[in-house]
Amino acid sequence: MSEALAFDHVAASVADLERSQAFYAVALGFVCTEHAFTLPAHDIRGLVLLNDAGVRLELFERRGSVPMARKGHPTEGALRQGWFQFALATRDLDATFARVVACGADPILTPRIAPDGRTRIAFVGDPDGNLVELVQRQSGP
Repeated sequence: MSEALAFDHVAASVADLERSQAFYAVALGFVCTEHAFTLPAHDIRGLVLLNDAGVRLELFERRGSVPMARKGHPTEGALRQGWFQFALATRDLDATFARVVACGADPILTPRIAPDGRTRIAFVGDPDGNLVELVQRQSGP
């Protein structure tokens, strides 16, 4: 039997990072517990929020974004405001990526180190082109 994958986080492209952070904090109890980040090549700033249940929400603000989700490359999804990917955690990113691609997923980004320098990630497109991020987090500090 194959490994059961666990939900890791969801990401949203937003028009105003600070406004969205305040909304999620007040309305849903999400606090910023992980570092803010930037992806300068894509003109993106973001941060990771966490709730008491351990649910992560990643917010991306990209200059020039517009409402409505868009399918495609992970950085293209951030051009539109709304949900554009979801992530599943795995203990073996390479094996999971290979298995999912063998089952017909479109390989969008092969396994690599994330911008945080610690986490390994890969992206695949489902049969409808929806983005799925596969995440292998480093054990320990």
